[in-house]
Amino acid sequence: MSTRMFVPFLFLSLLAASSLGWVSGKLKSEHYGLVEEHDLPQSLAAGASYQATWSLDIHQTAGFARFQIQFPAGIQVSPSQLEGASFTFQDGKAKFIWTELPPQRTLELQLNMSADDTFTGGVITQWFSFIEDGSRKDVEFEPHPLALATEEKGSDTSSLAAQKNEPIQNDPKDIVIKRSWNSKGPSSGVMAIQITGFESGQFLKITEILGGLTIVPLEDGASHIRDLFDNQLVYIWHTTPDVPMLRVSYEVAALDPSSITGTLATILHGEAVEHPIAPTETITSPPAVREPNASDIAFRLQVLATHQPLSGSQVQRTYAYPGEVKREKHQGWNKYTTGYFTAYKAARDKRVELRSSYLFPGPFVAAYNGQRRITVQEALLISQQNWIR
Repeated sequence: MSTRMFVPFLFLSLLAASSLGWVSGKLKSEHYGLVEEHDLPQSLAAGASYQATWSLDIHQTAGFARFQIQFPAGIQVSPSQLEGASFTFQDGKAKFIWTELPPQRTLELQLNMSADDTFTGGVITQWFSFIEDGSRKDVEFEPHPLALATEEKGSDTSSLAAQKNEPIQNDPKDIVIKRSWNSKGPSSGVMAIQITGFESGQFLKITEILGGLTIVPLEDGASHIRDLFDNQLVYIWHTTPDVPMLRVSYEVAALDPSSITGTLATILHGEAVEHPIAPTETITSPPAVREPNASDIAFRLQVLATHQPLSGSQVQRTYAYPGEVKREKHQGWNKYTTGYFTAYKAARDKRVELRSSYLFPGPFVAAYNGQRRITVQEALLISQQNWIR
């Protein structure tokens, strides 16, 4: 007997992918105009069934294509609506295959899902593949956690949330999230997030809303996916490792990144839960900024040089640049720099952003030993960093 355990919800996933697929487990930002919507449940009880619907906006793709869905162990499926595709299901993989995509730009697909007694929860992953300019393009949608539903009497809150298919706001004592901010100079620092109390082997996702700030990821916490797109930094663990703590961090080009907020979503005690990652109130106060001493190696971005002195605010207005700009005298010139990085890679990535987003005349990385300018090569040798082209 088919039983719907909850009211379906609509999940919108804007894609991030590349023609080469995964590169070192990281996701690139091309999405080819593809959009996916589905009403997959957040939990399913053993012995229960559910009819799931996918809506795929395939944009301008044509010709051969495949939509593949990987289900966790214990889930069986059968097709209900195929949109002209052939269908197979084997080893937990459901595949819709078109030798020629239909003319409509939106495909409506349906599968009947059922959970057997071996189902314990897991993650549903989904790919859409097509041919463009003679090569295959692979787009992976955001993973969807599917928990084992439990029916415990006397738990009105859990029952109501299950009926509405909404995440339960779990007792904060179960999961502990600590955000810390450590200033590394006048205009940069490291943001770190530390998580304890999670269940190993479960899906977990961190989403950071960056407030328009420039960041360089540092620690991934052994996440399966790290993605930076649409002003968000996302870490995803399909199954969390059996460790007492997870930690991720990234460098921020800001003195006080108070605009950054975040959320953590996971499966806990068989239920989908979501926790806010608090902004400034849990960020440690940055230490007083000091001028670098003679042993400090740092990198800044030179954006302009003039014979006539300008103020930093004049440079900001001229180039519509919101970041801090400092002026210094060097070799008879007024030179204007922005940013402060102890890692050359972070400075190089900031240079790429400046070149693509602002009309500065050829920004480049400048190196310092204390307050004295040195060559980048010298700085890399002294700090024992690798040259990254």
